[in-house]
Amino acid sequence: MATRADSGGAGRPGDVRLEQRAVGLPTAIGTTFGLIVASTVLATVTAGFSASYVFLAALAVGLLAMYLQSMSFAELATMIPKAGSMNEYVRAGLGPFFATLTVLVGYIAVILFPTTAEAFTPSAIIKGFLWEDGPSTTFWVIVFVVFVAALNVAGIRPYGAVEVALTGFVALSLLIFGLIGVLGLGTSDPIGGLFPDVPFTWSLFSTLLGIALFTFVGMEYTCPLAEEIENPGRNIPLGIFLGLTLVSIPVILFGLAAGRYVPAEQLGAFSPVAHIETAVAILGDTGKWWMAVVSIAATLSTLNALIAGIPRILYGMGLTRQLPSAFSYLLPSTRAPVVGIVAIAALPILMNVIVDLGTSQNFIKLILAGVLGWATAYLLIHLSVLILRRAEPNARRPFRAPFAPLPQLLGAGLVALAAFKIFPVEEVRNDAYLYYGIFLAIAAVVSFLLNAARGEMTTQFRRVPLSEVYRETELIEEDLPLPMEPGGPHIRHD
Repeated sequence: MATRADSGGAGRPGDVRLEQRAVGLPTAIGTTFGLIVASTVLATVTAGFSASYVFLAALAVGLLAMYLQSMSFAELATMIPKAGSMNEYVRAGLGPFFATLTVLVGYIAVILFPTTAEAFTPSAIIKGFLWEDGPSTTFWVIVFVVFVAALNVAGIRPYGAVEVALTGFVALSLLIFGLIGVLGLGTSDPIGGLFPDVPFTWSLFSTLLGIALFTFVGMEYTCPLAEEIENPGRNIPLGIFLGLTLVSIPVILFGLAAGRYVPAEQLGAFSPVAHIETAVAILGDTGKWWMAVVSIAATLSTLNALIAGIPRILYGMGLTRQLPSAFSYLLPSTRAPVVGIVAIAALPILMNVIVDLGTSQNFIKLILAGVLGWATAYLLIHLSVLILRRAEPNARRPFRAPFAPLPQLLGAGLVALAAFKIFPVEEVRNDAYLYYGIFLAIAAVVSFLLNAARGEMTTQFRRVPLSEVYRETELIEEDLPLPMEPGGPHIRHD
């Protein structure tokens, strides 16, 4: 195993490190909210309400699954409050191979699939609704992604300030739209009640779980900011749980409003601009412009959280030599992981050049392929919690998931069900599985080769003891105890 002594602080000139304790609870909440409430989520949750109260029931199950998932992330993040986050959690539970696989299928796949669709959505809104004769959608994708990348290169404090402002605006706007629509106070008359007449069937309900799960995935993106957040043992769990709760209210209200003002058959097309169509139906031309700005803000906040979080995971992997040491380089002036930021920002731009997102089906296929990758990562996280409970019973856990293993078993079951019954349309479902399967196979090969390259041919399948994870990731003494002997008591620095 490579330690920091072996790496010599690879890629970090002098004593440059991530800026410690630079942001607080508002940034933690804003990161969770901003990542979840994306333009793609606004489009898909709006379209999902074409299934009336059946989709509302699916949303309730999706939200429960994410609360259960949050328990596992909060426990692991407070045990190992490091930028490498998901990678470190799974290394300690399942070993380097599965840790690298988790990052690839759960986070790089998210950039390739849903984030590609996310960057496209406001670009399509500008081109289709606001400035038809203006530049192409690809141009706007580049503008949005480059802006957010530059913001993250400027450091964690600018990131946090912008993220909090964007999410506040999006949350308030959705709440206002939702209340106007639910109460029937729009500029035109509603076409019906809150729930269109759609019969409940188990088949319809189960096939909507994938979209319901997508509505709330991403609550864990506060975890890679652990080194830069004040009091991570308190603020990471609070940020995750409060952010998830605050997300659910305006998003569900807006979806209910959609069912009152837009015909179910129109919503059911799963258009990338379904939320714009809803806003127009509620408030006319004012709604179009207002929701266009909301959609752009939602995309910027989501891209901002993604380009903040994933490069920090890659930064941690650079320190442990699971990736080239260049990923552990921090720009001295801002302490930003600039190599990871540039690499992650390039992916959605390239995908938008390659993939035609002009059809609703291509749009939803990319989203669902990402959901399958997310689901795989979530299952490995739940499993890591259960293994560490047995293998490291004396580890310090500032947040301890209650009633284990019930949250992990139930949460894993709900995620697996949503992944199995991912979408009602067979062609879309099959193609999503195909994209995911191809990426999973490639990710498994890449994970094996990366870990073999660092001298771990067989040991990459063995879990790394917490004491070694602590040493390798240069743990902050105020956060965690010194490495302990197996079964021995903890020793803290006070």
